[in-house]
Amino acid sequence: MAGLGLALAACQSRSSPDAGVTADPAPATAPDAGTAEATAEPAAPTEPQVHVQHAGEGAQATGGLEAIRARGTLRVLVQRSEEGFLPRTGTPALADVELAEAFAATLGVEPIFVVVEAHSELIPALVRGEGDLIAAQLSVTPARAEQIAFGRSTFGVSEILVGRKGAEGLPTSIPELAGHTVHVRQSSAYAETLERIKAEHKLADLTIAYVPETEDAEDIVFSVTNGERELTVVDSHILTAIESYNPRFVRLMTLQDKREIAWAVRKENPELRAAVDNFFLERALTSHRAEIFTGDLDGIRARKTLRVLTRNNAITYFLYRGRQYGFDFELAELLAKELGVRLEMVVPPSREDLLPWLLEGKGDLVAASLTVTEGRQGKVAFSRPYLYVNEVLVKKRGTPGPAAPAELAGKTVHVRRSSSYYETLQSLKASGIDVKIEAADEGKETEELIQLVADGTIEYTVADDNILAVEEAYGAEVEAAFPLAAPAEDGEGTKAIAFALRPDATALQAAVDAFVKKTYRGLEYNVAKKRYFRDSRSIRNFHDERLATTGRISPYDPLIKRYAKQYGLDWRLMAAQSYVESRFDPKAKSWVGAKGLFQVMPRTGQSMGFSELEDPEQGIHAGIQYMRKLVQRFDPKIPLKDRVRFALAGYNAGVGHVYDAQRLAKEKGWNPQRWFGHVEKAMLLLSEPEYAKAARHGYCRGQEPVRYVSHIQSLYDAYVEVATP
Repeated sequence: MAGLGLALAACQSRSSPDAGVTADPAPATAPDAGTAEATAEPAAPTEPQVHVQHAGEGAQATGGLEAIRARGTLRVLVQRSEEGFLPRTGTPALADVELAEAFAATLGVEPIFVVVEAHSELIPALVRGEGDLIAAQLSVTPARAEQIAFGRSTFGVSEILVGRKGAEGLPTSIPELAGHTVHVRQSSAYAETLERIKAEHKLADLTIAYVPETEDAEDIVFSVTNGERELTVVDSHILTAIESYNPRFVRLMTLQDKREIAWAVRKENPELRAAVDNFFLERALTSHRAEIFTGDLDGIRARKTLRVLTRNNAITYFLYRGRQYGFDFELAELLAKELGVRLEMVVPPSREDLLPWLLEGKGDLVAASLTVTEGRQGKVAFSRPYLYVNEVLVKKRGTPGPAAPAELAGKTVHVRRSSSYYETLQSLKASGIDVKIEAADEGKETEELIQLVADGTIEYTVADDNILAVEEAYGAEVEAAFPLAAPAEDGEGTKAIAFALRPDATALQAAVDAFVKKTYRGLEYNVAKKRYFRDSRSIRNFHDERLATTGRISPYDPLIKRYAKQYGLDWRLMAAQSYVESRFDPKAKSWVGAKGLFQVMPRTGQSMGFSELEDPEQGIHAGIQYMRKLVQRFDPKIPLKDRVRFALAGYNAGVGHVYDAQRLAKEKGWNPQRWFGHVEKAMLLLSEPEYAKAARHGYCRGQEPVRYVSHIQSLYDAYVEVATP
């Protein structure tokens, strides 16, 4: 990111007054607040890592998303900064630049940052076609909405009147503004707010002084704290960032509350707007996946989530007809249930990332059919084994080949360097057998390498015998040449499969060991083992209909995508909700009369114009439209991810009960704007008579919406891993 910041050093605003932060911030308690430091000297010149151009330098273009992808670039409008150094860590300006980079990556294009000299030029430049997107998170105002299309409101802010700390006679109420001068840019939302206040309160002697459009929020605040200007107005989230290094101002009063901010596109570009909406929603709902946590069992229980690192393949973990499956997944699910926490499956980009991600704190344990090896034991701790396998050489069925390890001399075997097979082959090589080991792509699963043997692309690979058996059940033209080690006397495999943990997670390891001891070869374990390794019918069904094979979550993906896009919701989230509601059965009907794929009540459907809820299109349209209405009923100052979770809870139990839970959470000292660990706890209390009788909407079976939101979140996390936006 440093290269990008330096590339924008003389171009990008530190924190324009209408700039924003991340997709899902907590404006009053930003995690970077209080940690940033001002940079004393300009950064040394360096080669830009992205392209920057000034407004007017490039050709004007007003095409849509298809044209952007064809062109291969996304032109992002930003304001020029007077300073020549990287914006401070945690500032909204830097966050917007990073988000624009990430958004461009989701589109498969390169970002070009198009620089305008003044804030007032952002919207005109967009309308003229000099850029595709304003990534400065403008405040949403009616006047601006007439010219441009705003994307999803990611959160709301307050506009705060600011003065110099210690100055005398500063106003602390609206009437006291009389006789004072407030300095703002004329193009800012603050100017609109001040003009409205001046007219509504008949403050003829309130002076609104317009500063140059090239000045940003920090410049203006500095001029106030230095005594050059009397007062100004700043968004609350920007003020939090400035506060971390400039404490010489005072917050006087809120002039405008619940002001929404968003990115903006041209009105005639709805496809790009939908992509922006989807980008922010996905980031909001999956932000927890970027969190680093290296604590032990007590911390996991406090977080109420067990993060399990795994791989997506036909044995370990996969999606089938909208549901999560896999031998390792089912064991992890049982473990999470035993620990009393929610299960979150995390799929790194490749197998070689599993252990580094574990050690970095991106997961709590690895459940990926991981073989215990000497090399791995030097890095991580292993639980008691939950499976034993034999490693076998795989060759094309019916072809001649080696029949013993000694006959591997001169043969080339393809395996991943990060696999246990690589260590086994290295040991054979060290024993004097001149086998040629070819490092395979780390992104390829063992089943894919087996398929390469089947189609003749490579001659040999190595696999666990259970994985090979599954591939043979699929009909792959392969077979085992011989085991690489002599079979154990007790009939068990020679290689142990176990959960991997951080070495210092001793309490978690003890709990996992106890779980394995209790579960190994028990009823649930044996049923799962039969399902994934011995039941040929199940194996073939999984192979033919899992998402990795079909590319679809449900038979109704096109309809869900269409209406999710229309209402600005992520289709994968809506697919997860539909699965939880109906298991993708359009004829489903609940005991209270809810119907269709989204289980909409007939009266609710009729109020929106839908009378045939069992018709897939009407049922999907009604459910997604209603979900959108619920999201909009919650305060935009609430982080987007929690607005969506509140809406899901409201869909299940009624919005009134969610409001009650928010009020109760506040009374309990919990955060009424957060779902997990806060409002969900209050929701559970609403089933207790003591709290139900004091609630405006009475008794609520709180466990149901709590389970509902958690289930949908878990499925959504899984769908995001394997399905494109």
